[in-house]
Amino acid sequence: MRTLQSVALTSILSLLLGSGVAAQAQSCPHQGLASFGPISEATFGYPAYYVDQNGLGLGVCLDPADPLCNLPSLPHPSEPLDIASGNFFDEHLYTFVTADVPMPGGGIGLVVFAITGTFGTGAVIPGDQVVFSRVRFRIDTPAAGTYTITHPFGVHTLRAAAAGRRSINFTDDCLLSVPPTCGPAGLNAFTTPLAPFSWISTWLRWDATPPAPPAGYIGDPAILHTITGSPCGTNFFRVEGPGLPPGGVQTNLWSVLGKKASVCGNGMVEPGEQCDDGNTVAGDCCDPTCQLEPAGAPCMGTNPCFAETTCDGAGVCGGGTPTMATCNDGNACTTADVCASGTCVGGPQLNCDDGNVCTTDSCNPATGCVHTPNTAPCNDGNACTTGDTCANGSCAGGPVPNCNDANLCTDDSCDPATGCVHTPNTAPCNDADACTTADTCAGGVCVGGPPPFCPTNTPLAAVTADTYVQSDLPDTNFGASSLLAVDNGVAAAPGTTGVQRTFLRVGVGGVGPRRISSAHLQLQVASVTNAQSVTGGVLHAITGCSWDERTVTWNSQPAVDGPVLAILGAVAQGQTMDFDVTPAISGDGVYCFALDTISTDSALYSSREATVGAPQVAVTAVCPCGPAPTTTTTSTTTTTTTEPTPTTTTTVSETSTTTTTVAAPAPVATVLADTFVQDDRPTTNFGTNELLCVDAGFPKKKKGGVQRTFIRVGMSGVGTRRVTSARLQLQVARVRNARSALGGRIHVVRDCTWNEGTVTWKTQPAIDRPVLAKLGMVAPGQTVEFDVTPAIHGDGVYCFAIDTPSTDGTDYGSRESAAGRPQVSVQVAP
Repeated sequence: MRTLQSVALTSILSLLLGSGVAAQAQSCPHQGLASFGPISEATFGYPAYYVDQNGLGLGVCLDPADPLCNLPSLPHPSEPLDIASGNFFDEHLYTFVTADVPMPGGGIGLVVFAITGTFGTGAVIPGDQVVFSRVRFRIDTPAAGTYTITHPFGVHTLRAAAAGRRSINFTDDCLLSVPPTCGPAGLNAFTTPLAPFSWISTWLRWDATPPAPPAGYIGDPAILHTITGSPCGTNFFRVEGPGLPPGGVQTNLWSVLGKKASVCGNGMVEPGEQCDDGNTVAGDCCDPTCQLEPAGAPCMGTNPCFAETTCDGAGVCGGGTPTMATCNDGNACTTADVCASGTCVGGPQLNCDDGNVCTTDSCNPATGCVHTPNTAPCNDGNACTTGDTCANGSCAGGPVPNCNDANLCTDDSCDPATGCVHTPNTAPCNDADACTTADTCAGGVCVGGPPPFCPTNTPLAAVTADTYVQSDLPDTNFGASSLLAVDNGVAAAPGTTGVQRTFLRVGVGGVGPRRISSAHLQLQVASVTNAQSVTGGVLHAITGCSWDERTVTWNSQPAVDGPVLAILGAVAQGQTMDFDVTPAISGDGVYCFALDTISTDSALYSSREATVGAPQVAVTAVCPCGPAPTTTTTSTTTTTTTEPTPTTTTTVSETSTTTTTVAAPAPVATVLADTFVQDDRPTTNFGTNELLCVDAGFPKKKKGGVQRTFIRVGMSGVGTRRVTSARLQLQVARVRNARSALGGRIHVVRDCTWNEGTVTWKTQPAIDRPVLAKLGMVAPGQTVEFDVTPAIHGDGVYCFAIDTPSTDGTDYGSRESAAGRPQVSVQVAP
């Protein structure tokens, strides 16, 4: 029975062009077969075998008595094979592999992979022998559309124009003459299956699942079996598309035909071979015909440490005379290997240092030097990067350095060669002296300009809104009332004894650049029944200033969220009460206040709607660069009329003026925190220690001992004045070894967030500013001074670090010591 009809090339081409199937293929890379064997009369002018990419050969199978050859009938079965007389097979197979899957409606899907010997014109003619490869799909589809076919050599996407039998009818042959579908045309009678355009590159054969194939064969076409050999790892046939279940239809059972060939040089000992060492070279004890070379035949052994080696007749090259030749001991980490007593001895170790700090150098005996990229710190040679770190074997620059020296009078930049550059500029600046204007940078510092203009007009201040709210009348507004009420009562009867709270809004103008030296809110206790109280209330500054005098109620009142400014004692009817609000008023603007009380004895004041005793505000402002402020207290003539007596008694007191000059307060400087850290105790905190230690450590002993002291100073009361002198005073402790040739050097530290009770060597702030002052020899009990004037600009908090370049350390008393605690002295100019 014929397995493949003889088809002339033109017929096959017309079949492909007329199938009505659009094809698109995806696969593993095409390689084709690797080689073919000799052509001789014994094989009737065909290659004796074809070899796949795995080195396995399949031979020509022309024995009519062999059922595994699956040959068609001969014209004259009783006569010998003869191409000249025409008594020959029009087709014969090197391999023929098929599989099929059931399709809906009783149809099937068929795939064929074959390497076939035939004749170019289809007729048995001497000299017209050819071999071609074939991939064929014939599928009865249930519907029109695109189908995806996955097979051992890749994926095809084919389109069926309509449903029906063989609606996909696709054949891809590597042929002889007419332009083949698999590649360019050419006279390639036997090389076409080797072309990289051919789909078939490896033999599909039975896998290890029992039963095993017949001896000498890769399968039995009469038995369906699972296979191996797919270069894509897809040893199955699957069809997916319209009208098929999800995942398609699939099989892994195949009909496989192919007879193994003995291929000398493929590394596999096959029938007729005594040996096969993977080549066809003589002199290695396996001759070019894969027969053993005789004992004593000279050979080239694999061991260079022996000469004059010979074959032992069993395929082994050995014996010989030891040499002192150079050799390779198989260890890539040795150099200059030399033979000794028949053994290769490794020489010196290979130098794997590549001079690159960003690789960790090692040696792998199998491959040699290994340069593994690391993440070590490095220096990329650019002073304008920091924290450089190795990456992928190279030094990668880290973040740019912070070149901001916090000095407005320098333009900060970075030079890759030298690092941060601070170039003096002439920008406008502020020298922190309120008594200069138009300050300008010069030489890297801020230089003050002329004194500021200070107005002489009287500031204006007025109560612009006032009202009160009441808890037991939560939706009632009292903005039109002539009274302001405060009470901490509990509402027993609504509208009579609820909690009452007063709010006032004050507007201030005309102050300008001057400083508020005094601000007082004056309220007059109303001359009505029960206006007096045992306490006049508690006045707060508040931030909420958007309330409306005529709409605000208890339910919509602003929060009382500011500090207490004043607390009054007992008040009497008609008495004018003064609230000092100076801390709350800083200049021109609007300010709001709340007045409440902790007493259930209410107090009543006149509101700005009252005809007499409306609230008043008195504000005094002084020029910040002028003389100390002057407070003037004035008493005025008061006339009291008593009725209804027929006479009027008038008491007149003379006007008198008292002027008091208030001196500016002295500045206050305090050491707020002090401690030291030590590198050989990196996680220890010394915040409660009575000593402050500085030392450069003991490098000769290869251990730590480096000590650094940190001090935080608080400054207040300077105000707008200029600091003319600031000195930190420390007393050398009266302890052993406190004496030193160097008392240390002091730096400003920008990071002032460290905690005296937790800071350690590991968490210490950076010493990132230049030296302010250095001390020479110090002795126990001596009080020394560090001049820190350049670092103190006014009120605030400042931090310092003291270290030393000397291993002759010293100790000072800390603020925890009983005597000799750190002190700071400050002097200011007006």
